Amino acid sequence: MDVSLVEVTRENVDDVLALEVAPEQASYVATNAKSLAQASFEPHAWFRAIAAGDVLVGFAMAYRDSDARQFYVWRFMLDARFQGRGYGRRAMELLLDEARRAGVEEVTLSVVPGEHSALAFYRSLGFEETGDVDEGELRMRLDLAAS
Repeated sequence: MDVSLVEVTRENVDDVLALEVAPEQASYVATNAKSLAQASFEPHAWFRAIAAGDVLVGFAMAYRDSDARQFYVWRFMLDARFQGRGYGRRAMELLLDEARRAGVEEVTLSVVPGEHSALAFYRSLGFEETGDVDEGELRMRLDLAAS
């Protein structure tokens, strides 16, 4: 499976902005437009489009601070047309590799619980709930040394 994390550029930004989750998932993740806007004001934002071959299928964004050894998966989405094909799992593996290169030992994220939530997906990757809840989102962590 040829999945990669590619830079968002002037040439592909419209394709990134066109990516959408299924309607029933829309309340679980911000739009890519909002994510890119937020990233422009956060110096530690690191973001990439998710590509399957030459086709953009998703978007990932992290708060990455190597000095503080922090890597927080801020946004992660796969377009509804491309879900269920293994692209998300492979993209998350690549994102975790990026965290390792940043020298962090733990990756964190938060997820909105609910019927169409990504909670089971994150659990299947080894993320564990911390017990903390922030603005209705469950905090999760993954120990990179153990994974």
